[in-house]
Amino acid sequence: MTGNLKAVPYTVTVPAGDGYDFDHMETRWRLVDTATSDIVDDAQGYGYRTAAAAYRAHGYKTTTCRRGTRPSIIKRRAQAWWRTHGQLRAELEEMQLQALKQGMPDRAMREVCTRYMHDHVSPPHGLTVPDLLRYF
Repeated sequence: MTGNLKAVPYTVTVPAGDGYDFDHMETRWRLVDTATSDIVDDAQGYGYRTAAAAYRAHGYKTTTCRRGTRPSIIKRRAQAWWRTHGQLRAELEEMQLQALKQGMPDRAMREVCTRYMHDHVSPPHGLTVPDLLRYF
Protein backbone atom coordinates (compact mmCIF):
# COMPACT_ATOMS: atom_id res chain seq x y z
CA MET A 1 0.00 0.00 0.00
CA THR A 2 1.94 2.97 -1.26
CA GLY A 3 -0.85 5.39 -2.13
CA ASN A 4 -3.08 7.55 -0.02
CA LEU A 5 -6.27 6.27 1.51
CA LYS A 6 -9.63 7.79 0.76
CA ALA A 7 -13.03 7.00 2.26
CA VAL A 8 -15.48 6.26 -0.56
CA PRO A 9 -19.25 6.07 -0.02
CA TYR A 10 -21.48 3.37 -1.46
CA THR A 11 -25.12 2.48 -0.93
CA VAL A 12 -26.40 -0.67 0.67
CA THR A 13 -29.93 -2.02 0.63
CA VAL A 14 -30.96 -3.06 4.12
CA PRO A 15 -33.72 -5.70 4.04
CA ALA A 16 -36.93 -5.25 5.98
CA GLY A 17 -36.59 -6.39 9.54
CA ASP A 18 -38.20 -5.91 12.89
CA GLY A 19 -37.61 -2.15 12.93
CA TYR A 20 -38.88 -1.45 9.40
CA ASP A 21 -41.68 -2.81 7.26
CA PHE A 22 -39.81 -2.05 4.04
CA ASP A 23 -36.31 -2.21 2.58
CA HIS A 24 -34.29 0.97 2.90
CA MET A 25 -30.99 2.31 1.56
CA GLU A 26 -28.01 3.29 3.69
CA THR A 27 -24.77 4.98 2.76
CA ARG A 28 -21.74 3.04 3.94
CA TRP A 29 -18.05 3.87 3.67
CA ARG A 30 -14.99 1.87 2.69
CA LEU A 31 -11.33 2.82 2.46
CA VAL A 32 -9.77 2.69 -1.01
CA ASP A 33 -6.13 3.13 -2.02
CA THR A 34 -6.21 6.05 -4.45
CA ALA A 35 -3.12 4.88 -6.36
CA THR A 36 -4.34 1.36 -7.13
CA SER A 37 -8.13 1.64 -6.52
CA ASP A 38 -7.95 -1.44 -4.30
CA ILE A 39 -10.31 -1.74 -1.36
CA VAL A 40 -8.14 -1.56 1.75
CA ASP A 41 -10.79 -1.87 4.46
CA ASP A 42 -14.54 -2.31 4.28
CA ALA A 43 -15.39 -3.88 7.66
CA GLN A 44 -15.56 -7.40 6.24
CA GLY A 45 -17.98 -6.31 3.53
CA TYR A 46 -20.38 -4.55 5.87
CA GLY A 47 -18.94 -1.04 5.49
CA TYR A 48 -18.60 1.77 8.01
CA ARG A 49 -21.43 4.15 8.88
CA THR A 50 -19.21 7.25 8.66
CA ALA A 51 -16.00 8.16 6.89
CA ALA A 52 -14.43 9.09 10.22
CA ALA A 53 -15.20 5.63 11.59
CA ALA A 54 -13.50 4.05 8.57
CA TYR A 55 -10.33 6.09 9.08
CA ARG A 56 -10.36 5.46 12.82
CA ALA A 57 -10.78 1.69 12.44
CA HIS A 58 -8.00 1.49 9.86
CA GLY A 59 -5.74 3.44 12.20
CA TYR A 60 -6.42 0.98 15.01
CA LYS A 61 -5.75 -1.98 12.73
CA THR A 62 -2.49 -0.68 11.29
CA THR A 63 -0.96 0.78 14.45
CA THR A 64 0.71 -2.12 16.13
CA CYS A 65 2.45 -2.01 19.45
CA ARG A 66 6.00 -3.28 19.29
CA ARG A 67 6.69 -6.04 21.77
CA GLY A 68 9.44 -5.40 24.24
CA THR A 69 9.55 -1.65 23.79
CA ARG A 70 10.67 -0.78 27.30
CA PRO A 71 13.94 1.15 27.07
CA SER A 72 15.77 -1.34 29.28
CA ILE A 73 14.77 -4.26 27.02
CA ILE A 74 15.74 -2.39 23.86
CA LYS A 75 19.08 -1.43 25.40
CA ARG A 76 19.85 -5.00 26.48
CA ARG A 77 18.92 -6.46 23.08
CA ALA A 78 20.91 -3.82 21.17
CA GLN A 79 24.00 -4.34 23.32
CA ALA A 80 23.75 -8.11 22.88
CA TRP A 81 23.46 -7.62 19.11
CA TRP A 82 26.55 -5.40 19.05
CA ARG A 83 28.56 -8.00 20.99
CA THR A 84 27.98 -10.49 18.16
CA HIS A 85 28.79 -7.98 15.37
CA GLY A 86 32.30 -6.86 16.29
CA GLN A 87 33.49 -6.35 12.69
CA LEU A 88 30.63 -3.97 11.91
CA ARG A 89 31.30 -2.11 15.15
CA ALA A 90 34.96 -1.64 14.14
CA GLU A 91 33.93 -0.37 10.69
CA LEU A 92 31.50 2.16 12.17
CA GLU A 93 34.08 3.36 14.69
CA GLU A 94 36.56 3.90 11.86
CA MET A 95 33.93 5.78 9.83
CA GLN A 96 33.16 8.01 12.80
CA LEU A 97 36.84 8.68 13.48
CA GLN A 98 37.42 9.72 9.86
CA ALA A 99 34.30 11.91 9.95
CA LEU A 100 35.55 13.64 13.11
CA LYS A 101 38.94 14.26 11.50
CA GLN A 102 37.20 15.85 8.51
CA GLY A 103 35.08 18.07 10.79
CA MET A 104 31.77 16.54 9.71
CA PRO A 105 28.79 17.73 11.81
CA ASP A 106 27.13 15.23 14.16
CA ARG A 107 23.89 15.16 12.19
CA ALA A 108 25.65 14.36 8.91
CA MET A 109 27.76 11.68 10.62
CA ARG A 110 24.61 10.10 12.07
CA GLU A 111 22.97 10.07 8.63
CA VAL A 112 26.03 8.42 7.06
CA CYS A 113 26.09 5.74 9.77
CA THR A 114 22.34 5.14 9.43
CA ARG A 115 22.62 4.80 5.64
CA TYR A 116 25.56 2.41 6.02
CA MET A 117 23.62 0.29 8.52
CA HIS A 118 20.54 0.17 6.26
CA ASP A 119 22.71 -0.95 3.34
CA HIS A 120 24.75 -3.62 5.14
CA VAL A 121 22.67 -4.98 8.03
CA SER A 122 19.15 -6.09 8.76
CA PRO A 123 18.43 -5.50 12.45
CA PRO A 124 16.76 -8.24 14.49
CA HIS A 125 12.99 -8.29 14.83
CA GLY A 126 11.76 -5.56 17.14
CA LEU A 127 14.84 -3.36 16.85
CA THR A 128 15.40 -0.55 14.41
CA VAL A 129 18.62 0.94 13.08
CA PRO A 130 18.21 4.04 15.29
CA ASP A 131 17.82 1.71 18.30
CA LEU A 132 21.07 -0.02 17.41
CA LEU A 133 22.93 3.24 16.86
CA ARG A 134 21.63 4.68 20.12
CA TYR A 135 23.32 1.90 22.10
CA PHE A 136 26.44 1.68 19.92
